[in-house]
Amino acid sequence: MRRVWATVGSVWAVLAIVAVLAWSRPPVPTAQPQATPTVLVVKGQNGKQRLVVVKTARQATHATTQTSPPR
Repeated sequence: MRRVWATVGSVWAVLAIVAVLAWSRPPVPTAQPQATPTVLVVKGQNGKQRLVVVKTARQATHATTQTSPPR
């Protein structure tokens, strides 16, 4: 009977450790918001004004595992 209780206790201990590690992890990063277009007023020929929509592209952030050799 001691082996049964030892097995039950060890299973509960492992589950407790897994639960603590799961809840202590930082939250998963959320998606970044979409870039909003910018509207510019541009003066054209003869002083005529036009609205120009500029869409900014999101740059991907990444890291490399190696640096490039110097040239």
